[in-house]
Amino acid sequence: MEITLWGVRGNMASSALDTVFYGGNTTCIELRSDAGTRVFFDAGTGLREAGSTLPDSGECHLFITHAHADHIIGLWFFKPLHSPDWTTHLYLPNWLGYLPDYFFAGGIFPVPFSTLKGNVVQHLIRAHEEIRVGADEMRVTALPTCHPDDCLGYRVDVDAARFFYSGDHEIKANDAARAATREMLTDADIAVVDATYDRSDYKKNWGHSAWEDWVDAAQGAGVRNLILSHHEVGKSDQELDRVAQEVSAYENPDGPEIYLARENLRFSPDGPIPSVRLESDWMLRFLDELSHYKDESVTLDRILAMARTVTNADAGTIFLVDGDELAFAYTHNDSLFAVSNAYKYAYATSRLPVSEASIAGYVACTGKTLNLDDVRQLPPDAPYRFNDEFDRSTSYRTRSMLTVPFLDLEGRVSGVLQLINRLSGKPEQPAPFTLNMAHTARLLAREAGSVITHNALYRKNVYNILKMARVHDPSETGPHAERVGAVASELYQRWAEKNDLSPEEIRYGKSHIRLAAMLHDIGKVGISDLILRKAENLSKEEYRIMRSHTELGASILAEETDSISVLAHDIALHHHQKWNGEGYAGSSDAGRLAGQDIPLAARITSIADVFDALISPRCYKKAWTFEEAFALLRKEAGQHFDPELVVCMEELRDMLPMIYQRFPDTE
Repeated sequence: MEITLWGVRGNMASSALDTVFYGGNTTCIELRSDAGTRVFFDAGTGLREAGSTLPDSGECHLFITHAHADHIIGLWFFKPLHSPDWTTHLYLPNWLGYLPDYFFAGGIFPVPFSTLKGNVVQHLIRAHEEIRVGADEMRVTALPTCHPDDCLGYRVDVDAARFFYSGDHEIKANDAARAATREMLTDADIAVVDATYDRSDYKKNWGHSAWEDWVDAAQGAGVRNLILSHHEVGKSDQELDRVAQEVSAYENPDGPEIYLARENLRFSPDGPIPSVRLESDWMLRFLDELSHYKDESVTLDRILAMARTVTNADAGTIFLVDGDELAFAYTHNDSLFAVSNAYKYAYATSRLPVSEASIAGYVACTGKTLNLDDVRQLPPDAPYRFNDEFDRSTSYRTRSMLTVPFLDLEGRVSGVLQLINRLSGKPEQPAPFTLNMAHTARLLAREAGSVITHNALYRKNVYNILKMARVHDPSETGPHAERVGAVASELYQRWAEKNDLSPEEIRYGKSHIRLAAMLHDIGKVGISDLILRKAENLSKEEYRIMRSHTELGASILAEETDSISVLAHDIALHHHQKWNGEGYAGSSDAGRLAGQDIPLAARITSIADVFDALISPRCYKKAWTFEEAFALLRKEAGQHFDPELVVCMEELRDMLPMIYQRFPDTE
């Protein structure tokens, strides 16, 4: 089974700006069984949005708990009630048989219930009655709850799991009431309950409970996931964030997992889908995290990971606009490879034309969002087509796809975010992305797009600096610097993983060392062309001058105080140090370091720089093979190079060719 929360407020709906995150619609919960039976509980304003996601025909079941307005007002705008291609089974407490005609009468709604076009089958049910629903014969049991004018809650058994929805219910301060509540909750895999209050604002005899009382009642009842819903209309997102923090501190390791209800949140018996806890300021926190990264691949990895998290996408790809092409920039695919290995695919060379012929190209051309339920059943008049080449080559099967544009600071499309196959709990049956997911992904892409643009400008500044060095030394090309930076970045990650650094530390380190390593030879701008371009061996004096490029590079970077420049300063000064202490940090022997006294970033860059110099052609030598270069690294381990890093470099062997394909020595 899968549960979707379409409305989580009580009393009345709220459209205030400070209730957007948790949602302002009144209560409505959808249960969808593995066999596809659709069941809705209560008809608050959330029912309208739930109906908008339904196909054009079908059958559904709607259970009403009681007749208070916040639980029935969505009936007016429920899509199936207005369509002759839908059959709706409407289940009402036996004392509410009059409700549909009465509610649609008297000018409250201008269309009489009897004239609605939908096929409606009414059922009157009593407390403790069990109803069989759908082809899978799910068992729905009506349970009396404590609320003014009477109310029913519902317990559902289907797919070897149990769901409980309390409707409105007050847990009275007596043993009998608490025992009855515990009985309702017994063995529920998912329980959505009326937690309007906390104990500080609890109103006795108003028919609603404090969340702490639900937590106490769930202890020992076998509840797996307790979802606190029916939020009081006046509670802002910030107030509910505070409640969420209090709930987190209240959790018992032996009790249920506890969540605050939020519109569009989905649950399986195993927990929320996706399994992430967000607070209302998650976007600001995420953008603050992104601001710490300057490297493109790290930034794109985090953007893609967050986009997949908030949409529960199995896979995703980011393309960046490069002239009249879309360059494949980063990808995740949980079905084909672990996220921890996604960095390997940052060096792919695939490209698409920016044209309306492809889905990504169409979004890049138009700046529109495409939310496609099934890419294999596109309208015949759609200008774009799905390219199944990737699916055929990997046996993957793409179905649902959400594609949104990134915009730069001037509103131009700078890239495309493509999310693939929203997970539904059944690997073979991806679900469509919801309207809310599309909105969230578009908002995320809009905000993250400015970060991508800012990082691109930072990288451009690095390239402008490198151009100065290239004037003097033709070997100091952009591709050479890119390769050294990329190898240094991946070498750092491998070292960091071996040394148990946290994911946050790894991302931060990768982001900084990549750009800093690209500036390792910036000091060559101050070295004579006659020395840099000389094919023969350098004289002793020429070699002394050549060595001074480390000091010059460090001096150029010394005036900058940002974190990447500080790291680049250490790399420029020390990347010719040797593990055995026989290297240099300038034209004299002063400042020599050995072993771990050499900054880690310089030790890493040293290996990346030497490796690239070996396998690249120079005016004084032919390119070495990868095996010849690795043989030298092994020989010099413990002499020239940090032996631990040489081992890490060996473990990157399968990925290094991808880097060299991505950054070839071409203009």
